Amino acid sequence: MSAMYFETPRAQPTLVGQITTWLRRAARRTAAASASRADSTSRFVATPGESVGACGCCADRALARYVSPQVIDRLMADPDGLSLGGETRDVTVLFADLRGFTALAEALKDNPRRLNDLINAFLDPMTDIVLAHGGTIDKYMGDCVMAFWGAPHDDPDHARHAFEAAQAMLLAMDDINRRVRTAFAGEIDLPTIGLGIGINSGECVVGNLGSRKRFDYSVLGDPVNIASRIEGLCKIYNIPLLVGEETARRLPDLGLAEIGRITLRGRSEKQWVFSLGALGPPSEPFQ
Repeated sequence: MSAMYFETPRAQPTLVGQITTWLRRAARRTAAASASRADSTSRFVATPGESVGACGCCADRALARYVSPQVIDRLMADPDGLSLGGETRDVTVLFADLRGFTALAEALKDNPRRLNDLINAFLDPMTDIVLAHGGTIDKYMGDCVMAFWGAPHDDPDHARHAFEAAQAMLLAMDDINRRVRTAFAGEIDLPTIGLGIGINSGECVVGNLGSRKRFDYSVLGDPVNIASRIEGLCKIYNIPLLVGEETARRLPDLGLAEIGRITLRGRSEKQWVFSLGALGPPSEPFQ
């Protein structure tokens, strides 16, 4: 591996510098704008002599589709934060994954655009739920959405908010299935779409992760891996929502039921896994 990866960057890439300059100008414009225009959809208003793409508001709308609103707010407050690196934060991480996606992809193999329509019909309401509960979208991975709570904004009750978002996701699945059946009526008989959700909490590194040429505002750490592994168990044990021990410890009043203490794939240390008793017992016992 090149030694450059272990060096402190002496200068940010040109693109980062340009975006930082844009954010500083946008922040100045926002401070000067009236309160009625200082919301998340109209804060970038180009002034005479300045151009941000076609116009500031168009650039804002475009950026908001690629970056979570919380991250935009963070960059507006601190444009110099647009650099590689992170900070240690206590967060809760959620993975939500469609069940039976392989069968769905096979059923729509001759019409991949319709597969895209189906995935968007799932991801769109899932995204709305995450944002409504104060979460940050980390990334989309095919038929899976990863989100976290507790950064960039402080949230002392991040575990509860993530859990409430998970419950809202499960409740939304009936409506999603109804909409999908209506949209695909007369085309193909799709199976009912299921959902598996894994949640875990703990200290992670949160910040701009990636390379100097391209990076994402993301979260990294052992709690993330545990949340991902727990989500995978939902399919094995036929339970739509599983919670890691660190999240359960933060939510003692919810009456979460112990499912078992198991060794997650790739880890040597066993982890307690919990779920809501109302969701029923696992289809087979943990070993």
